[in-house]
Amino acid sequence: MNGNGQELLVFYIVCDESGSMGPNGGVDTINQSLPELHETLAEDPLVIDKTRISIIAFSNDASVTLPLTQAAEVTALPGVTAGGGTNYGAAFSALETAIATDIDSLKADGYRVYRPCVFFMSDGQPTDKRWEERYESLMQHRYRPHILAFGVEQARPDTLRKIATLKAYMAADGVAAGPALASIMNAIGQTVVASASQTGGQIVLPPPPPGIVDLGDPL
Repeated sequence: MNGNGQELLVFYIVCDESGSMGPNGGVDTINQSLPELHETLAEDPLVIDKTRISIIAFSNDASVTLPLTQAAEVTALPGVTAGGGTNYGAAFSALETAIATDIDSLKADGYRVYRPCVFFMSDGQPTDKRWEERYESLMQHRYRPHILAFGVEQARPDTLRKIATLKAYMAADGVAAGPALASIMNAIGQTVVASASQTGGQIVLPPPPPGIVDLGDPL
């Protein structure tokens, strides 16, 4: 054990890299956003010292492209490429497995872990019919995460709101989503750390930056 009670925020970025994410610009948005996210986190010592990041990409199936890693030790975040279907069920199953394994391991090492946060990026058009069962399994897990859903062009707001537990967002037409995404995620990291002691774990999010549409409360 080497955690010595240190508090950690674990952040999972779940990226849709299905074929539909190519023509609608979703893959470009993700590949632009990830380096900006890393740069933004690196500029905030409070957040980066407490943050670990993992990336899961999905299309026909899902895989962990960046195992949970201390943010300060990440030199570059892997990108995504478009191709295949949009299997939400595979994404949620992979996420549940990763969260359970990662948090159990961190706790065994002596860390105190905040409830995990997930940023789910997609065009909101799942191709598998039973994805909601996998989602419910994730939500019933003892480490069920906070989820923010972020839609790219042509995303379905109702689907994004079903997935989100905190907020669902979408980039307005013609808006460069990368800087806005980095801004939102940096704010999340800071508010999670602050709110855990001030509001009993409730996350209070700031208004979205210009060009990002708040889709309303989760369904």
